[in-house]
Amino acid sequence: MKSVILGLEIRQQLAAIFAEMARAGQRMPVLVEGDEGWTLQAAQAVLSIFGSSSVLWYSERAPKGSWQLPANKVNHELGREAEAAVFDLYSGFAPDAMAAIAGAIKGGGVLLILGPPLVSWAHFQDALASRIAVEPWGVSMVKRDFIQRAAWILDAFPHKIRLCQEGPWKSIDINAPTKASASEDDWGCITACQRRAVEAVMHVVSGHRKRPLVLEADRGRGKSAAMGLAVARLMAQGKSIVVTAPRPDCVETLIKFAERTTNQVGGSLQYFAPDHLLQTQPSADLLLVDEAAAIAPELLKAMLRTYSRVAFATTVNGYEGTGRGFAIRFQRHLDVHYPGWSKCSLTQPVRWLPGDWLEGCLNKLLLLKPAQQQAQSDQADPVAFDEFCFRCDDRSEHQLNSVFELLVSAHYRTRPSDLRTMLDGSNIRLFVLRQNQSIKAVAMVAQEGQLSGDLAESILAGKRRPHGQVLSQTLAVHLGQDVALAQHHWRIVRIAVQPDEQRQGLGTSLVQHLIERAEKEGVDNIGSLFSGDHQVLRFWQKMGFSVLRVGYTRESTTGSYSLLVAKGCSEHGVLVSDASSQRFREDFPLTLKNIHSQVPVDLVWQILSGSFMSIAMTGMNYYERDQRSLEQYVTGSTPYENVAAGLWRLVWYSYSRAESVERLDERARTIIVMKVLQNSTWEDCVARLNLAGKKQAHSELRQSIEQWMQLSGQLSG
Repeated sequence: MKSVILGLEIRQQLAAIFAEMARAGQRMPVLVEGDEGWTLQAAQAVLSIFGSSSVLWYSERAPKGSWQLPANKVNHELGREAEAAVFDLYSGFAPDAMAAIAGAIKGGGVLLILGPPLVSWAHFQDALASRIAVEPWGVSMVKRDFIQRAAWILDAFPHKIRLCQEGPWKSIDINAPTKASASEDDWGCITACQRRAVEAVMHVVSGHRKRPLVLEADRGRGKSAAMGLAVARLMAQGKSIVVTAPRPDCVETLIKFAERTTNQVGGSLQYFAPDHLLQTQPSADLLLVDEAAAIAPELLKAMLRTYSRVAFATTVNGYEGTGRGFAIRFQRHLDVHYPGWSKCSLTQPVRWLPGDWLEGCLNKLLLLKPAQQQAQSDQADPVAFDEFCFRCDDRSEHQLNSVFELLVSAHYRTRPSDLRTMLDGSNIRLFVLRQNQSIKAVAMVAQEGQLSGDLAESILAGKRRPHGQVLSQTLAVHLGQDVALAQHHWRIVRIAVQPDEQRQGLGTSLVQHLIERAEKEGVDNIGSLFSGDHQVLRFWQKMGFSVLRVGYTRESTTGSYSLLVAKGCSEHGVLVSDASSQRFREDFPLTLKNIHSQVPVDLVWQILSGSFMSIAMTGMNYYERDQRSLEQYVTGSTPYENVAAGLWRLVWYSYSRAESVERLDERARTIIVMKVLQNSTWEDCVARLNLAGKKQAHSELRQSIEQWMQLSGQLSG
């Protein structure tokens, strides 16, 4: 095979295999192993035998004019079908791209994987290693565990073809079921699951209010198409539909199927980003929420409160992000608050057969569908803290499934690329709590800092912003702690506990072990950056972490402000974290009135609850004249405008001196934070508290201030 790319005998055998695959509707991976030049020529020869004109390439070496998947837009071809696809390792092993192009291949198709011989993958440094590399470790320190594991899995996978530049080619005998005929019914549905999904979506509009629907499906089951077909039928009835999703491209397939009908009879379909939807609250007969797993639960709950007819859809396993965490967390909320909710699961593939070989291969390779891990330990057994390091063997693979499934269940958005970062990142470490062989909790930690003088100077001058250095750069650039760039920090990227064993202290135990390990290894600060949630913040505050920064704007997907918390581990680290915390405390009362005026009240209150204020830190004064004016205000003898400044001083001054204000009721907290601390308009206060008007808002604030002064001992008599 050195002189001839593919000989006549191989061509004939491949043609026979491809014909059998087409008859059976089965998909399969084809490994093309050799040097760069040979693999490209061999791939083109295989495609000519396959006889397809619909080939999707992920390769920088794709033939001119071919259909290509952009490296930075892996979901760009969502909804389109290919008969074959080419994935080129020489252009970089991008797991998201591999999952994306494989999902586009219809039954009977092939995925060509171009790369060096499998035996050399453990030493192969691909083109995307630079994306994983983090300063100061560099590309040379990027691990190869992900690629080595991929070779190990592909070598063991039975249903594949191997074409090797050096050595004999290897194939399999096709023994697949005859392809079942697939045709559209009168509604445009291909499977019975799709038909049930369309009916379920339509029933949300015609049935009882406040009974949301959840559509669940693995990728390739026609979920988006089913929603689009339902929308088409509803628009034909004159209904107005609003759809939201993390990104506009998530709903392209839905819109394409919705536009199949021209008989819309006054119906309408509009897309809104999640945060914009809740800000504008357009009227609708139905709200469709696609890829709900990638939207923060708090936003989803707000949508349920705003709209009476809502259908959520989520991909349970797929490259767009997993919905398994959504299934575990958000559906608990539905059980409690919307007991009449329903679920519809699409299980039948649309583009390929059940038991598809390529899907099975990638599910294992990319952990798109990790095996559900059941706890096998005796609760009396001790729980041990350990660092997890992957090796290519069955025991380690089993534990990797457990670790990744835990991370997936705890995080609203997890992609195949996260698996590669987890395994190959030179600065990434994994720590677990295990009971015998059962993984109870896991933490993903990124090492940061230790930056050289030249790089540190470039960062401080605003010339460089190296990725992967979140904590160190925030401390230096935003909080004025230049020395932090040279210090050693740990950032807890993700932390997860077995869903059925939460609230048993495992998360607290894991973080405490991390703090102790960090102290032993000479780490200066340990911190975490997360989407702002008052309950999550309370957890970190109980562990002794301080808030160092609140993001300036809401994240479009989560609708939340990011929070950075940290805790000093060394003597020098404590100095840096304390100085940073003090700066935040000094600035936050002022930024609340402008930059942070939209931060949710419960989050503001939780930030303040963390031993936040001291008079010495803020230089806050409370004058005798304030006391007299405010006593007049609560009795109604002087207007708000006369005491606005005094109210602001009162709240900050008395908050730092009295724990009793924690007993303030929720409505009082809300209007005091919004009007006094965040300088919200009266109209915003009326809307937030559902008041009759501005007059009632004035009365509400006056009563709340009276309650505050009584609890803090500021009200005489």
